[in-house]
Amino acid sequence: MDRSRRDDLASSLNCALLRTFTCVAELGSMTRAAEALYLAQSAVSTHVATLSSHAGGPLFERRDGKLVPTPLGRILYDEACEILAWVSALEHRLREAIAADSRRIAVSCTRTVCETSVARIVSLFARAHPGLPLGITSGTVKDAEMRLRTGESHVALVEGDVEMRGAQLAPFHIDRLLVAVPARHALAGRTTVTLDEVARYPFVLRDRTSGTRLLIEQRLGRRFKRLEIAFELEGNAEVVSCVEAGIGLALLSETAVSGALALGTVATIALADIDLSRTFHVAIPRDRTIPEGAACFADWLTSRYAKARQDLVSA
Repeated sequence: MDRSRRDDLASSLNCALLRTFTCVAELGSMTRAAEALYLAQSAVSTHVATLSSHAGGPLFERRDGKLVPTPLGRILYDEACEILAWVSALEHRLREAIAADSRRIAVSCTRTVCETSVARIVSLFARAHPGLPLGITSGTVKDAEMRLRTGESHVALVEGDVEMRGAQLAPFHIDRLLVAVPARHALAGRTTVTLDEVARYPFVLRDRTSGTRLLIEQRLGRRFKRLEIAFELEGNAEVVSCVEAGIGLALLSETAVSGALALGTVATIALADIDLSRTFHVAIPRDRTIPEGAACFADWLTSRYAKARQDLVSA
């Protein structure tokens, strides 16, 4: 078969033609194939004639009153069965993907929540509801608000005393910032310190768009200016690295420094004279109904997450 003929065949093939052809081959009759496929007999004849034309020869011959594939038809039949089986498998995979996507809960969270809590949230929720996967997107509070308003996210996870237009916030976790110091620092080993004591040392803080940074500025008020800021960094991991290197102290969630604490490279101390606790909230849109799975996730966060977290720690 020449190149133009092959191109002709490739451009003319479609599943409808192949299904009609294989049905005729299996039933041995265009009339019976038309009945099985709920098609007019003329349509079946046209399908077979179209394939025959592009294949380059007759696909059936009549033997003892029955249509049987010619050598060319047998080749096409074998390959058509493979193609239709592949298409059927593809349809199944696509249906599964659509079903899975319809169950997926789109969650937008701030970087702070993402870095300190989201891994544990995903793990614990998967144990409680294995059929409801979470899709996580991180960003600033404004990013989370915009995604929630546009419907890109079903719910949002944010920290601190924030307001989100068109959203209802419900608390699900209390987090506290601690002073992180290098393991061999002069203050290491203390259980509490005052702001006066830590203000003698340089600090490495999150950047000004961070919810952690906003909380520190709000709670310290005018006293914030007493801090000598060595660096302002975007992520908790970078801040922890600077503390480990002895560049400065930091104010971070204990969860954010858990890895360094386990390695013994960092120590944490409570700030005695300033409350640096904050509440993590799940935000739900007021003006629309969220999917059942997302509602289940929000309910689990506000009513069961704290216990699941405690059970994990106790274990």
